[in-house]
Amino acid sequence: MTTTTASAASPTVPTVTLVVPNFNHAHYLSESLGSIANQTRAPDRVIIIDDCSTDDSIAVISRFLADRPSWRLIRHEINQGVVRGQNEALAIADTDWIGFLGADDALHPTYLEKAMAQAADHPDAGLIFACCEIIGPNGPSARRILRPIMLPASASTMLAPADVRRILRVGDNYFSGTTSLYRRSALQALGGFDVKLGSFSDAFLARRLGLTYGCYFIADALGYWRIHGQNYSTATATDPASLNSKLAEIGRLIAESQLFPQGYGALFARRNRFGAARTVLGGDTAPSAKAARVSALLGGTMLDTQLLRLMLSFGAIGRVAALAWVTLRTRPMSLTRLLAQTAARRSIISATPGYRAR
Repeated sequence: MTTTTASAASPTVPTVTLVVPNFNHAHYLSESLGSIANQTRAPDRVIIIDDCSTDDSIAVISRFLADRPSWRLIRHEINQGVVRGQNEALAIADTDWIGFLGADDALHPTYLEKAMAQAADHPDAGLIFACCEIIGPNGPSARRILRPIMLPASASTMLAPADVRRILRVGDNYFSGTTSLYRRSALQALGGFDVKLGSFSDAFLARRLGLTYGCYFIADALGYWRIHGQNYSTATATDPASLNSKLAEIGRLIAESQLFPQGYGALFARRNRFGAARTVLGGDTAPSAKAARVSALLGGTMLDTQLLRLMLSFGAIGRVAALAWVTLRTRPMSLTRLLAQTAARRSIISATPGYRAR
């Protein structure tokens, strides 16, 4: 594989840092860091932040640092959390663009090549983002699943702030942290990641960047988001108390801002409750536990819990029925628009080979 490296000193070629926050993900680090090492356009800097891991993470990281002078490890003696680590990396990065890759996720080899080409063509964009594919604990899932569920556009395109406002009215969760590059100066201008928002901080900031500066969407699956039950974002988003707290804070921030479409605070809450409930329904817990958790995430009653328990008692058919019920309760997106994108979604997923660890 031929790899090229952009000069960090060049005034014309945009530069990029990739940051990998890690806490006890030694099992996946070889794949995550290996996917960075195998990029067809190498990153100018790599910063790995180990948040006081107690497994073999440091040994794995050290093997990658051995012959890569542009890679750097920061070790925390006390666990500080993902968001503080992201802000720490943002403060010390010196490149034009910056991206964050979960230590349990991975990138397609052409991710940086394609994203940085658009960064060069659209230097004023707030972020560059692409689709990603869901993978499981051991690699490819039985069925290939594309994210986002609803595409911001059917083909690669620049989205002006007005376009972002328009698409947020009909759908959401367009910005995958796995495949998003942020313009560093824009990220700093908006104050970086809000620690109070926890796992919602990157997604909320991506919306603000798009609504302030515009963004470029790449209609390719260029990353792999691994779902394994211990994900930072999944664990916090499916806890009813944590979700309620975060949605209340985000609702306040949306209400105080002039950026978002009218009524977006309520839409954001409904959509994220839908996403959390969908995640729980797809898990491996007992039907009674699923019913109770989903009902709590939706602010449901005992009657809702009993109805969900009844539906989930019918196995796979019951899960489909429960998901349909949750969809009707939350109305997360335009189903007409979603169905109209079926061909585009199939085209994107079929254009990229399934995940293979390198």
